[in-house]
Amino acid sequence: MGKNPRESGDEHVKLVHQGLLTSLQNNSLQQYPNTVTKTVEYIKDLYPEIIYVHSKFEFSEPDQKNDLTLLLSNKETVAINLFKIKKGSRVQQKNLGAKSFFKKYFLSSELQDSFNTEIGKYYHDFLNELVSYKLGEEHYIQSNKEMRKYVAKHFPSFSTNISNEARRTFLYKTRETCFELLKMTYNLRKQQLQHAYNKLLMSDEVTIITKYRDPTDMSFGNNIEIEKLNLREPDFSNIHLYKKGKHTVGIRFGEVALTLRFKFESSPMSSIKLAVSFETFSSEFSDQNYRTKKEMIRLITHHKQNVNKNDSNAIGKCHEAISYFYFLDYFTNIRQAELNECVELFQKYYKMIKPETLDELFQSTKTIVPEISNYLNAKYGAYTVQEIELVPDSYLLNKLDTGDIKLLIRLKSGEYISEKISLKAMAKKGSKVTTKNPGIGTILGENYFNIGSMKSVNETVKEKFETYQLNHTESLEEISRELGGSLIIADQLHLKQGIESLLGEALMAVTFYKDNESICKEHSEIKGEIIVSVQEPSRIQNTLYWNNKLEKLSLRAKFSKGQKYGWSTIKFTSEYYLGPE
Repeated sequence: MGKNPRESGDEHVKLVHQGLLTSLQNNSLQQYPNTVTKTVEYIKDLYPEIIYVHSKFEFSEPDQKNDLTLLLSNKETVAINLFKIKKGSRVQQKNLGAKSFFKKYFLSSELQDSFNTEIGKYYHDFLNELVSYKLGEEHYIQSNKEMRKYVAKHFPSFSTNISNEARRTFLYKTRETCFELLKMTYNLRKQQLQHAYNKLLMSDEVTIITKYRDPTDMSFGNNIEIEKLNLREPDFSNIHLYKKGKHTVGIRFGEVALTLRFKFESSPMSSIKLAVSFETFSSEFSDQNYRTKKEMIRLITHHKQNVNKNDSNAIGKCHEAISYFYFLDYFTNIRQAELNECVELFQKYYKMIKPETLDELFQSTKTIVPEISNYLNAKYGAYTVQEIELVPDSYLLNKLDTGDIKLLIRLKSGEYISEKISLKAMAKKGSKVTTKNPGIGTILGENYFNIGSMKSVNETVKEKFETYQLNHTESLEEISRELGGSLIIADQLHLKQGIESLLGEALMAVTFYKDNESICKEHSEIKGEIIVSVQEPSRIQNTLYWNNKLEKLSLRAKFSKGQKYGWSTIKFTSEYYLGPE
């Protein structure tokens, strides 16, 4: 088994140190690998007045020291950092612990405490997801300590779909929290970003990179290249925040940027780390966006349907991808957090839609970005939309957040704002919009109405179903009646909380694709008495009215799977009536 990057790097430092000492004694370097020999020669050419060299491994805390410290004949010292990478790879300057980097490099204990609190919650959810996969949602293990033991035994590595999905979700949430805290740092204390740049990219130190290639790879000329890292001069008066992919944040200083990528060190039980690196920018993003738009057009032009009818979920997903496309068209220099993610989403679903419906959807969605732009103009005045990203359902930072697209907006004052938009596609006006699909285990809990639990109801109805006392429809009717009974005796405060949670916080943008029109709707304040109508308009629905019955929301009970699967998890489809403006 080969060495990991840390072991390989440490070995390189030790050998270069020994090689320098050997060379300073005018002895041959024949016994050393070419990577070491070339590095030693490069350092001696760069600093011909070396008289001695120290290695960080001579000290009790080597991680607190530079890799090498050169002593020159004029009594000066030079701190050296060494990297050995394959050609084509990126230099990773540092590997930070997630629970200390804000305090150490951004000089903020307050931000570190906030960050640690949030990722503590996400880590609990990560463990719980893996344990629940094996034992079910109602498992008996509660503490992190016991869940860690269980996960260590049953998930020793990230080798399963569920463990990798849980990993991606945890890292995405962690990245999002880091980004929100960096926005606070930018908006209030920009000098902390400058300090982090200097410390993390070691800008005041010498970094020497040894690049090598696989002996079987003949795509490069020379086998080994040595170079001194020369970062472009940072522009601390021109700072921008951005995201990259799902796990990385970037801080751009003019044409050079510091990047922080969250990762597990190895297994599900390993530490959470940040890989520190850099990237440079030589052009804007319009060329990338043009290529993305071109690929979307190609897919639409060569569309072939795989099914005989439209899939409603596919229409919604393609609407998200097409809306993204039109954002790139409207804001030509907007940055994509993850390049071509709209293409990937579109490819997954577009063949489940009839050609004529896809054409209507594509043509009508052209109207959605101007509507959103008008809303943003009224809300913020002067602003620029700097970045766009799609937010997959399973990655939502807040389960009550209904945003499908997230925009990073920079105001005239320089302040950063995140704007979440919930996208909906409907055939015609006057319909209901699905806002959420809470499960029977959460609908009355703290995330929604916060008035109790339907656990016992679920167990009772399930038992009746499995003993043939109730069929599918009768089961849904009984569950709906029990939910309505709980809601009708709830106080107004809890009813309001539940409605607000079901509607979500994000701006709603709806395209009526057969009417060739789009609208934006910001949910208004819930006014007046909230009225609960039990089992109306059907025996599997309950409806809530407010604002003198001008607005309403119904909760429709359903099984999460078809009848052929027998009993499956009960969900409640939340449908908001989109009345006239």
